[in-house]
Amino acid sequence: MLRTRPTARPFSIPRSALLLAVSVILSACASVQTVGVPTPNTASSASATPTPDAATPAPVPPPAIPAGALAPEQFGAVGDGITDDTAALSALFTHLNAATPGSAAVSFAAGKVYAFHRTQHCQFEITREDVTVYGNGATLKVMDDEPTDSPWFLVRIAARHVAVIDLTVDANRDQRPIMTDDQTQTSWFIDGGSRDVTLRGVRSVGAPLDGMYIRDLVSTLPTTSADQYPTDIVLDHVELLKSGRNNLSVISSRNLHIVGGRFTGAHGVPGGPWAGIDIEPNRGADMQGNDGVTIDGAQTNDNLGSGIDVAQINNTNITIRNVDSHRNGTALFLSPSGSITVDGLRASGYDAVSKAGVIAIVPSDVPGATVTLRNIEVSDSTDSKPTFFQNYSGRVSLDGLHATNVRTTTILGTYQPTTVANVFLDGVQIQ
Repeated sequence: MLRTRPTARPFSIPRSALLLAVSVILSACASVQTVGVPTPNTASSASATPTPDAATPAPVPPPAIPAGALAPEQFGAVGDGITDDTAALSALFTHLNAATPGSAAVSFAAGKVYAFHRTQHCQFEITREDVTVYGNGATLKVMDDEPTDSPWFLVRIAARHVAVIDLTVDANRDQRPIMTDDQTQTSWFIDGGSRDVTLRGVRSVGAPLDGMYIRDLVSTLPTTSADQYPTDIVLDHVELLKSGRNNLSVISSRNLHIVGGRFTGAHGVPGGPWAGIDIEPNRGADMQGNDGVTIDGAQTNDNLGSGIDVAQINNTNITIRNVDSHRNGTALFLSPSGSITVDGLRASGYDAVSKAGVIAIVPSDVPGATVTLRNIEVSDSTDSKPTFFQNYSGRVSLDGLHATNVRTTTILGTYQPTTVANVFLDGVQIQ
């Protein structure tokens, strides 16, 4: 058995805390309606660009777009990627939210690029219920040189029974000023009051801060009740790519389901944490945190920080299944405050691990939580840090770790009691 006890070292738990002043800025955004309406029946598929770590999805017939769906061209949009379509897009969303009760739909022209610039803190909003947006592969693109020095939410959802399908938001980070501090500029924002929201095949490219931000900023901070938290949210094969801080930030939610998708290439904003998926309530602000987050079949690769972070307080019932987490700063970073289950994680290509191990489970303010890990595979890593590191004082169990072609001689770096079984190094069982 290869198992050593390296000297304990301090840890810096990543924080994604934002200034409470963001809530004041958001007071200019539209309020949330609460009338229950049946869920729209929609179906579609993401149109993803194949990469070495992303299989090309099977073709799926496009959804039937209802008659009477609003189109940007009705309001004067051109969609050539050059013409400034800001006024037309703003008129489209204003008309959508002011429409009479009942289902409503928006349909963008297939493959068009609608350029826009900043005119308000929440640029485009969906605040009425029972809405379906058919992106048809279109892109909403921020124009060159737009400032990055203050908060800006590009598409905000704060309503019930909403579906958005196959729509890209290109925040155009590379052609805008470098963000030098932590300003909340996100492509997609799922705000408080959102219920039964499905984003299917949507994309974010080059967000200065976060590709998607899930948090209740309708309620006054700190939030002591979860009544308005985004609830029953489905991210179905979304792609959140090359964001400055996190590709996906989950701050406060109930019953969030992430199915497939890619969360890759987070890097850039000073301080990080640069995670593919960051599940991290803000200390002292989001008092009810996240309850019920499931990540199933996602790809979290090539992020400067962790593939997946679960940190800070008030995270419980977190489930991670069948995830690929390659070439990140670390594959999985857990600072538990509630139950976490990991069943199926594949990690490879770790040459410079940024945390205590390729998989790291470290102390939090809430000792004693249950963490269960099964079916872990780590391969082709040259960093000398442990493959699996744990010094969290909780009920941690590991059943099934296969390490293959790893440089480290410390497969398990464990300082606190943990249950360990079925650990293999290059096919030989060592524990």
